[in-house]
Amino acid sequence: MKKKTVGRWVLLVVIACFLLVQISAPAMAAAPYQTGTEGPGGMIVGTQTAYEPDGMIRLDVNQPADLFHDEPTGKLYIADPGNARIVVYEENNAPQTIGEDVLSNPSGVYVAADRLVYVADYGLKQIVVFDEQGKLVKQFGRPEEPIYGEKNDFAPKKVAVDKRGNIYVISEGSINGVVQLNNEGQFLGYVGANRTSLSMKMLIQRFIFTEGQKAQLFKSTPPSPTSIVLDYQGLLYTVTNGISSDGIKKLNIVGDNILSSNSWTSDSMVDIDVDAGGNIYTVDVNGLICVYDSFGNLLFMFGGGDDKYERQGLFKSASAIDVTDSGRTLYVADKERNVINRYSITPFGTKVYEGVDQYKQGLYVQSEDIWKEILKMNSYFILSYNSLAESYFKQNQNGKALESFRMAEDKEGYSDAFWKIRNDWLQQNINVVVYTVFAIIVASYVIRTLHRRYRVLQPFVRLRNRLAEIKLVKEIGFMFYFLKHPIDAVQELKERKRATVRSATVLYVWLLLLQVILVYAKGYLFASGDPDQMDLLPIMLTTAVPLLFWVVMNYMVSTISDGEGKLSEVYIGTVYALSPYLIFALPIALISNVLTYNEKFVYDYSMMLIQGWSLLLVCIMVKELHDYTFRQTVRNLFLTVFGIVLAALVIFLLVLLFNQEVEFIQTIIQEMRNRA
Repeated sequence: MKKKTVGRWVLLVVIACFLLVQISAPAMAAAPYQTGTEGPGGMIVGTQTAYEPDGMIRLDVNQPADLFHDEPTGKLYIADPGNARIVVYEENNAPQTIGEDVLSNPSGVYVAADRLVYVADYGLKQIVVFDEQGKLVKQFGRPEEPIYGEKNDFAPKKVAVDKRGNIYVISEGSINGVVQLNNEGQFLGYVGANRTSLSMKMLIQRFIFTEGQKAQLFKSTPPSPTSIVLDYQGLLYTVTNGISSDGIKKLNIVGDNILSSNSWTSDSMVDIDVDAGGNIYTVDVNGLICVYDSFGNLLFMFGGGDDKYERQGLFKSASAIDVTDSGRTLYVADKERNVINRYSITPFGTKVYEGVDQYKQGLYVQSEDIWKEILKMNSYFILSYNSLAESYFKQNQNGKALESFRMAEDKEGYSDAFWKIRNDWLQQNINVVVYTVFAIIVASYVIRTLHRRYRVLQPFVRLRNRLAEIKLVKEIGFMFYFLKHPIDAVQELKERKRATVRSATVLYVWLLLLQVILVYAKGYLFASGDPDQMDLLPIMLTTAVPLLFWVVMNYMVSTISDGEGKLSEVYIGTVYALSPYLIFALPIALISNVLTYNEKFVYDYSMMLIQGWSLLLVCIMVKELHDYTFRQTVRNLFLTVFGIVLAALVIFLLVLLFNQEVEFIQTIIQEMRNRA
């Protein structure tokens, strides 16, 4: 009987497990894409699904260009340029249309607070306004005000309207930014213009190309924004296709971008929307959807392209995105497939938004359990560490706060937590510190006194003297003399050979090693990155190559300008002139480990001092080594720097030409293979 009972229980467990697998399998397979988030070092790491596909809305639309979800009615307005109309979709009801006999090529739609429907018609080059029933209310085209610009076209692509009735228009080719109109279509001004940016390659081409070539190649005008949206506070958001830096802008009342985050953004974004909590949603032409918090920190990244199969949640060519106020449902248009993809938020996404909302309100302690739970799901979710750090800091758990701020890569917070830890330690150990310093001073005095009377340190003195007699050690020690008496040191370098190529090479190698050591020796607040993720070879090369260029170029310039220095002397003198940096850089880096941002000036000015000191010694070395006047020295330094820049330019062009030749040869080989 017992065996039968046990057997039944085993059978029930097996059936239950089977059912659980069957139930959970669709949930796991529901999203045909991976979801990512921002991890340590700005890297994109995988995370749990935040949104999963929730069906496709198939309507009689042709290349849908824009979406607007009307929160009060739940209706979805779709700009349908292929059929010259606006389609109004409402679940469980037949679709309605607006403007079929009026519109030409509607590319943007927006429902204002007064229930009027604004349409940006690219074909008519007008803003067309309808009421909720689809009746034409008014329409207006290019502003007539002179300040709009006589040559500026008006080709509206997107439109948004604030609570006061002011209209914001994305006009194709408008390099001045977003066009701002009043509710009668009168021009008020521009806002949110993009800036031009030039790469190093373009700068070099500008330097060497003729005016005709530059006129054909360069367009110094900034790109016009691609899409806009307004949040509930009246702040304007824009995205711009074709740029990655400042591709997303959150503009204040004076038109300044107030997004402070450096999170990853796509360079092919086509639309943007904002939910009631201020979270930002973007989509690029490939269907990659990114969600950011109100500060611009990347929360989720999902979606993507799907060329072969018509799978839910993937795209051929995404064109628009819209989100409900709660952020629970997303609508994204695919203009190639003529469908609207719908996404629903998952419990994980809901949990993250709950934590983000409490974080924005400053409820750090209250949100602690939420972020701990999120970290259990994904230990790389960087925003969790920031929130927990604020919670620990508020509760005076400074050790935990310090660790969490470092994981969150928040140096400002790390500095504050470290200051409190250091302050607490000093208060508890101030007596020990004072007594220790006093004891060291007394001990030093006593030892010196005993040495003068009884020569107690004589063995150490003999050892020091023996080491000082070693030729290489003596030559390396010459750099301390170089610090105090640079003019005399250069003369002794020339006449008495107080330093050699061998000793200079030892110091040169130390300089390269020092650059690597500084990466690890600097305090976290003053480090330029995570040492474990840095490539050390480029760090060494950026020191080694310019220094060798300097030595060779300075000697070459001196040979044609009556300089007396030899190549070996230029090499030795240059290395020894860097003595302040060689001696003091490491101690300063070590001291930075006990500094906070409040004492940042100590580190910055100390490094500037030794760098400036080294530069001054280089100038003195050039003057004395080549026996120049002050004017000749300045001329030599200028020509040396100019020669280095010119040599770097020539090398860059040679590499560029070599790469083009390689690509050309590869193209020929590929063509021959294809024909064969």
